[in-house]
Amino acid sequence: MAERHTCDILVLGGGSAAFEAAIAAKTAGADKVVMLEKAPEPEFGGNARFSHTGFRFVHSGAAEIRSFVPQIDEATFSRMHIPPYTRDDFLADLNRVTQGRIDPGLAAAFVDHSNAAVHWMKDIGVPWEPEKTIKVGDKLYFEPGINIHPIGGGLGMLLRLREIALKHGVEIRYDSRVRALHGNERHLEGVRVSAPHGEYDFYARSIICCAGGFQASPEMRARYLGENSDLVRVRGSRHNTGEVLRMMIDLGARTAGHWRGAHMTPIDSAAPPFETPAMEGGRGNSMNRYDYTWGITVNTLGQRFYDEGEAKHSYTYAKTGRAVLAQPGGAAFQLYDDTGINLFRHGRDYPATVVEASSIAELATKIGIEPAVLVQSVEEFNAACRKDIPMDPRSLDGKCTVGVTPKKSNWAEPLVKPPFRAYPVTTGVTFTFGGLAIDANAQVLNTSFQPIRGLYASGDVVGLFFHNYPSCTGQTRNAVFSYLAGRNAAALRN
Repeated sequence: MAERHTCDILVLGGGSAAFEAAIAAKTAGADKVVMLEKAPEPEFGGNARFSHTGFRFVHSGAAEIRSFVPQIDEATFSRMHIPPYTRDDFLADLNRVTQGRIDPGLAAAFVDHSNAAVHWMKDIGVPWEPEKTIKVGDKLYFEPGINIHPIGGGLGMLLRLREIALKHGVEIRYDSRVRALHGNERHLEGVRVSAPHGEYDFYARSIICCAGGFQASPEMRARYLGENSDLVRVRGSRHNTGEVLRMMIDLGARTAGHWRGAHMTPIDSAAPPFETPAMEGGRGNSMNRYDYTWGITVNTLGQRFYDEGEAKHSYTYAKTGRAVLAQPGGAAFQLYDDTGINLFRHGRDYPATVVEASSIAELATKIGIEPAVLVQSVEEFNAACRKDIPMDPRSLDGKCTVGVTPKKSNWAEPLVKPPFRAYPVTTGVTFTFGGLAIDANAQVLNTSFQPIRGLYASGDVVGLFFHNYPSCTGQTRNAVFSYLAGRNAAALRN
């Protein structure tokens, strides 16, 4: 007979959502809180370990953001353009990019708790710094609603959250895999754990599932995400393979979110199969290729295939990888001239796979595209760019193309100034959109739309998004629903 362990709150997972849930439960009065992390200790942390972890949340503007970054000198901060990001702004962004499919009740709870959740993270001891900016004149401009991220990026945040959790007495068990669930569609009581020393049963008053999505499982990607999705690179943790999500569904949990949808981005074609490395200082993922707004993208036939200027990259990058995946070989090239190169977020000389040439024809030869085709594509694009509208990288400038398909809606600047560069890209998946259905209290629902007693969820295992998502909402979602799950789980009495 397996050993029997007990605790007050059991958290499944070891990423940012799991730490936030465990800390919220402990600070709300839970006695013994235990986290089960599938990964060995050196690999703990889930996807956040490979991300810069930005946060989008409702705020009142510069004066409020100032409280998060007191270390920034006043002269620099005064140059930052930080308008309010309102409740209406956030809801509009969520509804637009999900094409109106996001659950309205969950969206409202998410947005309405976003400010308090991020302030809570600051209050428990997570330090912050400003997001990346675009300099125009003497002013520094941010992507709308994205102004701060934790110092040290995802890994820095994880290390700080772990430190806080341990300080509050949370127990973390690494290399501890959930192998089975004890309960049914009405009440989850515990789990069977596979650990290096053997198996044991763990029972708890409440369980918070933060076990991640299924993006690291080629089999589940092929089943749910469509043709050739099993071949994409995985930007995040290799350990998010969906077993716990599948067990929850088999138990009788209701599903939600877009099961053929995922956060899919353009990444360097040299990216490894799993766990693309973070940039030094946590400034982002070193394999991300998000500057496509300043140039054009062509497939291996030399043809453009999507609107590179549809909106600011923070509203399009999570779906652009799927557009690349649909091209021959799941490959493409991002093309720029010197004007576009000088607008790169991380500077023109950041490390990347790149080919440079003094002409488009020479560039085509170097990347294996028929020169006549690529030259024609670029010339058609250049001729279609409106010349009566000035380019303004700060905003949706309306400088579009006319008479060419696909249209480029903004920042359509002709590629005429050498040197010309090509960055080969492929598709990277970060997290999946299909997951568990929860209510506004973060309690998991069963297929009869009733809460499963004792079961809460947060993070990528939750089904929330459809088609796309506004950048930097994933970590905010984690903070919001983990805070709610932790506090509500702590308050539940048998």
